[in-house]
Amino acid sequence: MRLRLPPMKKLILPLALFCVAILGACKKPAPSPGSSKQEEIRVAYAPVVLNAPLFLAQDRGIFQANNLKLDAKVFTSANDMINAIVADQVDAVTGVSLVPVLHLAAEAPGKIRVILHSRMVEDQVYDGLVVKNDSPIQKLEDLREHKVGIYPGTTALNLMKAFLKTKGIDPAAVNFVPLPPASHVSALQSGAIDALLAYEPTLTTLLQQPGFRRIHGSIFVAMLSPSPISSTVIARRFEREHPGASVGFVKTLDQAIQGVRSDPTAARNAITAHTKLPAEVGSHVNLIADTLSTETDVANLQSFIDLLVQMGELQKTVSAKDLLAPTQ
Repeated sequence: MRLRLPPMKKLILPLALFCVAILGACKKPAPSPGSSKQEEIRVAYAPVVLNAPLFLAQDRGIFQANNLKLDAKVFTSANDMINAIVADQVDAVTGVSLVPVLHLAAEAPGKIRVILHSRMVEDQVYDGLVVKNDSPIQKLEDLREHKVGIYPGTTALNLMKAFLKTKGIDPAAVNFVPLPPASHVSALQSGAIDALLAYEPTLTTLLQQPGFRRIHGSIFVAMLSPSPISSTVIARRFEREHPGASVGFVKTLDQAIQGVRSDPTAARNAITAHTKLPAEVGSHVNLIADTLSTETDVANLQSFIDLLVQMGELQKTVSAKDLLAPTQ
């Protein structure tokens, strides 16, 4: 049987269209399942020990692996970082004191969400009371009539006063001296102050030297253990407008925190590099434990909030449950 083929001129146009379609598909391949374009996230942070997960995530390329482009913005003040997230200058803040976060939550509920927080305990502390070796101060009771250096602002002051009261010591008998962090070591060395409530890395810097000793461990932990003093927050606005990037950001931090847990040496190396600490300090600095996003503790956060209200640091209470609740 003989087949009747259509005339060649009738095949030219369909064949040409088929070739164009094939060439177009070769020129612009369809995205593979699971792949997506990188989204930018603006993150405020301070170059401090509390940001070990952020530093490790940067060094290991975890942001890129989760399709994120990190725009990291350096700040030196926790209050400035919180103001920046309110002003839509940044989308998230890592390793920030929970106190200004709670002040914002009390004044303007629903602006930010706490993704994770610290769970500081006595064997890995962020703070401690330090004196010189030749100081007559041997115990807490000896702080009476002496000068104690503290961080500027109300948090350290109110915390120290509340702590001393729990030990039966009248805070009015102690002379508290607010000092900028850069002058903490020199003030203690020179005798301008008699004792210092030191935070990391100042705490390790002093204790690595032979001329200083610690008279008490963490004040934060003494008041509440574990202590959720540090937190990472994200703007709820950003979560609503960029759900994919928000999920990627949380995933990045979770992976970085797991990295800190499994490889503390790498975490300390990252801290040393990003904060420009001397190697002898960075290699010994305390790593502050963080929760994963799936490990946040509503009861622990609420206890901290209640403590701040009791101390007078927070004027009205905040719901920890609402602060941790997923953004709708």
